[in-house]
Amino acid sequence: MGVTAMDELAKEELSRRIRLLSELAIALDGLWFLAAEEAQGYEKALEMDVKVWKRYASLSVKRIRRYFDVRSTGLEAVKEFIGYDPFWFTIGFETVEDGPGRLIFQVRNCPSLEAMERMGRERLTCEAVELPYMENFAAAVDPRVRVRPLKLPPRKSPDEIACKWLFFLEGSEP
Repeated sequence: MGVTAMDELAKEELSRRIRLLSELAIALDGLWFLAAEEAQGYEKALEMDVKVWKRYASLSVKRIRRYFDVRSTGLEAVKEFIGYDPFWFTIGFETVEDGPGRLIFQVRNCPSLEAMERMGRERLTCEAVELPYMENFAAAVDPRVRVRPLKLPPRKSPDEIACKWLFFLEGSEP
């Protein structure tokens, strides 16, 4: 394989371009939803968005597996796959082990939620879209992994966390 222009970029430049890619992907998602909503109405746009994100969850795991040698399983794999997905690169999140077989995934800065809040949207797409996405993502990573929302928008202040999820291994239900 020959050298591409990307292969010649300095680490800092490559990092900036990856952050840009992540921000543009998030913006594209939002613009797509708004266009679908304008054309088809909120309910149809939401139905389409759920379908897309459910498929994206398994597609992203398959693509990451193709590019990276992910050998971990369970909750370690969840952390690893999140770390490879460029969609998460510009979202402020943390993962915290919460006992054996339990992992908390907490989002502080969510550009999508922040955009909906700035627009003054009453109807947020978060729960309707994120729950099926997270469930499909967990199943694609490892069929033993389950997920449950612990906190979802709306929030009272931008200082609050955007959302909080519990990933757990089947059999270690809370």
